[in-house]
Amino acid sequence: MQLSENPNPQSIKLYDLKLIHKMCRGDEEKILKMVEVFINQISQSIQEIMTAYSEKDFLRIEKLAHKIKPTLTYFGTTILENELLSLEELAIKKSELSELELKILSFKNLTKEVVDKMKNDFNIIN
Repeated sequence: MQLSENPNPQSIKLYDLKLIHKMCRGDEEKILKMVEVFINQISQSIQEIMTAYSEKDFLRIEKLAHKIKPTLTYFGTTILENELLSLEELAIKKSELSELELKILSFKNLTKEVVDKMKNDFNIIN
């Protein structure tokens, strides 16, 4: 089975697994497992950020954002990483709740788009 990603070069590249391929030495089974773990972890992180927001816990939002940044780098999700950096900055500055909420929702929607693309590309049913 050949694992492929982003077969449509005209679409925006939502992720890039070059580093993951290198880390797994091209082992497609390991790559698939890492993608599945990423999907589960990022989904859980979004829930934790949403909970922290509902509790107006800026410090927790900041810590959660900081914690998941490296994972986004590994998976080449530059668009998500940039959105997360903005979110983290808003949390650090303790910006208005409405502004932070919009950024969290934007990050959540982008994350869903990336996850859906990965699930589609790797035929992950869940």
